[in-house]
Amino acid sequence: DSGKTAAKSKKKEAAAEETRAREEQHYAQTNLSPDYTFETLVEGKGNRIAAAAAQSIAENPGQGYNPFFLYGSTGLGKTHLIQAIGNQLLKNNPEAKVRYMHSDDYIRSFMSAVRTNSYDVFKQQYKQYDLLIIDDIQFIKGKDRTMEEFFYLYNHFHNEKKQLILTCDVLPTKIEDMDDRLKSRFSWGLTLELEPPELEMRVAILQKKAEIAGVSLDEQAAFFIAKHIRSNVRELEGAFKRVEARSRFLKKPIDIDLAADALQDIVAHAHKVITADLIMDQVAKYYRIKISDILGSKRTRNIARPRQVAMSLTKELTNLSLPAIGDAFGGRDHTTVMHGVKNVAKLRVEDPEIAQDYEKLLILIQN
Repeated sequence: DSGKTAAKSKKKEAAAEETRAREEQHYAQTNLSPDYTFETLVEGKGNRIAAAAAQSIAENPGQGYNPFFLYGSTGLGKTHLIQAIGNQLLKNNPEAKVRYMHSDDYIRSFMSAVRTNSYDVFKQQYKQYDLLIIDDIQFIKGKDRTMEEFFYLYNHFHNEKKQLILTCDVLPTKIEDMDDRLKSRFSWGLTLELEPPELEMRVAILQKKAEIAGVSLDEQAAFFIAKHIRSNVRELEGAFKRVEARSRFLKKPIDIDLAADALQDIVAHAHKVITADLIMDQVAKYYRIKISDILGSKRTRNIARPRQVAMSLTKELTNLSLPAIGDAFGGRDHTTVMHGVKNVAKLRVEDPEIAQDYEKLLILIQN
């Protein structure tokens, strides 16, 4: 009986090994990363349309959006999104020929073909793909022969209804020293911009990372990290790795104290510690009123409006709860704070002057 069990487990191991080998070969051939899938992609305002288009391309490559041209500054998740298309297409159709590469690799393989006089092999290699994904296409600019070769490849993909996906750091028409014919063709399909993630999306990304890493991340800690790392997804992931490493080392869950500790140099460099007092001080100076007016009970508009703006800024720029903000603003009830925050949000949409005041104060307080 034990012999049967051993044979069974050996069979299982061999099957698992075979699957692993097949997957490794698959990723070596396609150059795709198994981590970049639609399941691990966090959606938000900055990438929602691009993600919807990407899913549509994975279902019907070469049909509507060809080429799919994605642009935006570094670290916003372009590579994740485009590789997710490749991974999804292969899931739907394992026979599809997919290749992901950086434009440097394309340039290198073309140069090698020039050196060894093996154009035909080079051309056939690229023409076989059903989906070709090239990251940072801007690097072929100024290289006349490479651009010309890519122009022919582009036409082949377009005529054969094979899918081409390209990324770049700027809008295609803004790429200097790029062949005009290529610039024009880049705009034939769908061109979309990826934007920096808003606060809620940054928090969701951190929560997803924590879930994948299997660590406990306190919601307030997620907000703390997200408020301090604003520029892009890559920096956010880097910050999370530091916090996660500290959490594992100390064998503690991630709370605000641990996150602040792990990121103290970033936090100190990027932002001073923002408190309710600091916000009231800046708001009072900006509106030329006294701090005692903000804390007091006067309800005239020239006092009540700045008070509500200060409360709203405190809600946005600190980790204080509504009751704690109420306490800081002269012992007010949390419902008063909530009403003030809602009112300011409404005014920022309806009144351009309030919107401008709010943006200016954000900059003044944070810098």
